[in-house]
Amino acid sequence: MASTTFIAIVVSAFLVQAQFDPNGPTQPGLPKGCIGSFPNIPDCLKYNWYLPYTDPCIPPLPHPISGQQVYIKDATNFCINLPDPDSIFLQNNFYNHSKLPTIVQGEGFVRSFCMGDYLPPGSLRLPAGGIRSAHVVQNKDYIQIHGTLDCARLNINCTMSAPGAYDDGGQYDNVGFQTCGKSPYSGVDASAGGNPGMHDYVEMAGNGIFCMRVCIAGTLHGGVCDVLQDTAGCTKLMGVTFEKTGFTYLNNLTGVSTTASVSLPPSGTTRTSTTTTTTSATPTKTASSGSSSTASSGSSSAASSSSGSAGGSTSASTSTSSTIKPIVANGSIPTGISGFVIFLFSLLF
Repeated sequence: MASTTFIAIVVSAFLVQAQFDPNGPTQPGLPKGCIGSFPNIPDCLKYNWYLPYTDPCIPPLPHPISGQQVYIKDATNFCINLPDPDSIFLQNNFYNHSKLPTIVQGEGFVRSFCMGDYLPPGSLRLPAGGIRSAHVVQNKDYIQIHGTLDCARLNINCTMSAPGAYDDGGQYDNVGFQTCGKSPYSGVDASAGGNPGMHDYVEMAGNGIFCMRVCIAGTLHGGVCDVLQDTAGCTKLMGVTFEKTGFTYLNNLTGVSTTASVSLPPSGTTRTSTTTTTTSATPTKTASSGSSSTASSGSSSAASSSSGSAGGSTSASTSTSSTIKPIVANGSIPTGISGFVIFLFSLLF
């Protein structure tokens, strides 16, 4: 593990340096010469994960910035963050070389993609067929979603780059720059169209699956949006089981549950239709520690689709359920640099 950490520190110095160059390109919305706000990982280690300086690439207010806002209403109305196809960094290192980034390689360079009628400023619509399933549970202090991805439609690389070493799981959250957050100006859309009262979020994805929670403020370290579970994954944080079909919503506060019948397009088409059935039911369990409705879901990241489009190749009304591998780390990578170490492995292997 020591050698891996050393490689991470050395290579990260190069990558961080690439974030700011007074004579280099500028990502729209950032100060001149900035293409991101990825923290200096060697400094994070040196200063015990609290940087004694501010971000030279901090974007203008308000924060969260346009194009990086997430929310969850139900199983067919939500936004998640995914690798940004317009990122100069990702274009120079992946897209322009006919490569697709993994979720973890997109850390620090995200864009919100949405399913449903409401798009926060700067967000893009999820491609038709990008979401294969989605399951939402609402509680007092948080709302969560989990499901499966059609990675090909999302232009994401979900191929394991080092089988057996890890499962390509990445994490997006709104941890601040000075505490070494990689997407520090992303966050929850707390407007009436999004999630009023919610402030924090944590999202994990990789290997064709994803999960996300939006939470009340102050929950990022040890709370219900605990970012320190990055090496444990969705199953540990949310207590979910991943399946390939279904679009469901459960409100544990009211007992109301809904099931959306989503007609998913076969490969190569873009037509999608949805209908929703609402029932009043007693929740089987209050999700105080991450329990959720049975089902699974997915998300996307590039291209435009019709309003309310989902993603996948099978109808969500089918009862077939196939369990797939959750995001679980193999080994004990130190919390805080796990995603970065994974990113380095993905470049090296």
